[in-house]
Amino acid sequence: MAETLNTAEAGPGARKSRRPLVILLSVVIGIAVLVGLFFVVDAIARGVAERRVAEEIVAQLPQNVVASPTVQIGGTSIIMQYLGGSFDDITVSAPDAVIDGIPADVTVHASGFPVDSTQPVDTLSATATLDQAALNSLIERSAPNSAVQLDQGQLSYAAEASFFGFTIGYRVTGTLQAAGDHVLVTPTGAEITSGAGNLDLSRLVDLIVGSDPISVCTATYLPVGVDVTSIDVAPGSATVRVEAHDIVLDESTLSTLGSCAP
Repeated sequence: MAETLNTAEAGPGARKSRRPLVILLSVVIGIAVLVGLFFVVDAIARGVAERRVAEEIVAQLPQNVVASPTVQIGGTSIIMQYLGGSFDDITVSAPDAVIDGIPADVTVHASGFPVDSTQPVDTLSATATLDQAALNSLIERSAPNSAVQLDQGQLSYAAEASFFGFTIGYRVTGTLQAAGDHVLVTPTGAEITSGAGNLDLSRLVDLIVGSDPISVCTATYLPVGVDVTSIDVAPGSATVRVEAHDIVLDESTLSTLGSCAP
């Protein structure tokens, strides 16, 4: 009987001692639920934003460009990034892009992309990979019958020249090096392909081709401030990478092309 009374007397005190623990546990669970909900909402917002950006890109593509891009917004919470005024990084991938009839695998990456479109992007880079057939289709428009071939680290192209009334076909092999607003083509060899008959004109072709790098201006094809940073040539394909810093992505910037010094 005495033990029962002692247990009963101890009950209210025990309940009082457990009350702070119950309150603390409830608060912790409540915070955990709120954090979980925040990340769920953030994930939904990220997915909606990525789809919305992809739709906007498609809507604003020029008539001669066809693509079905996918967008990935990286970094931490997209809500916090938005409230902070910029996104850490955005990657746009369009492996099936067709630009003016030329197929290309295009990827664009932006770091420090501002919410306010009138402000500059910290860093913008883009890569475009073309296979040999696509590259030749592009070259054919300005230099017919050049027939570029791509190999590991180098390319070769066809050319013609007239010597003593003979039209001589030859093929030049060279390497490519990105140099900001231009690309350097360094010849590494040349061979006669047609028209020489029994004449040995290989030394003459070597003299014409030379060994000094040939500078090709690329700035006239790119917006001001966008430079070619690398060119990777592999058997059957070539990948070009361009980059810009502190660039505002508006119609004026993108329509103003650069130039090279004479």
